[in-house]
Amino acid sequence: MKAAVIIPAGGSGKRMGAAIEKQFLKIGGVSILDRCLAVFNKHPQIMEIVVVVPEKRVAPLSAALKKKFRKITAIVAGGKERTHSVSNGFRALTKKYPVVLTHDAVRPFVTPDIITRSIDACRKYDGLTIAVPAKDTIKKVRGTRIEATLTRDELWQVQTPQAFRYKVLEHALRFALDKKMTATDDCAIAERLGYNMHVVMGAYANIKITTKEDLVFGRTLCQQ
Repeated sequence: MKAAVIIPAGGSGKRMGAAIEKQFLKIGGVSILDRCLAVFNKHPQIMEIVVVVPEKRVAPLSAALKKKFRKITAIVAGGKERTHSVSNGFRALTKKYPVVLTHDAVRPFVTPDIITRSIDACRKYDGLTIAVPAKDTIKKVRGTRIEATLTRDELWQVQTPQAFRYKVLEHALRFALDKKMTATDDCAIAERLGYNMHVVMGAYANIKITTKEDLVFGRTLCQQ
């Protein structure tokens, strides 16, 4: 199946303590964003890429990114929340592809296999998220008081990409905007609407780079 991908790249470098947005930091001499885009640009099922960046970055990045990655059709400004940014990206798509993916710009170690399995799983499901089983015990805490120890066998750590049938993501985004609902996870909106959502196995190396420690780990992965 053919697919498009929306890549929100509007994060800041605050948790990283960096002078620039974290997606523009380099790993192995290449920016995190460029590493991410390269994988999707080469994938045979990805027909279109829309990148969502801070408004001040739209003009400076447009020509350079489109020259490097031919599948980029639009670079648009993000919104206040992730849902607004994804919605802006969705509206910029040029066609109604059978499947639309969303992927964090700061997950540069996504693999072609993960992308393929995400797209193909939409033949069976309304949508899905790439995820990995939790390795650590997770506790529910209020303040510092432990309220419950959650059953680890039932817990998965959510990653991206997340993939949706076109109409499912369209409905979910419209619902979220109408209800002023925000979510850090695009799948959560579709889940609330009752769609048939699933997890598909990801990889522990498919890390999200948000802290200095993540950056160190990412640079180590590049050397392997």
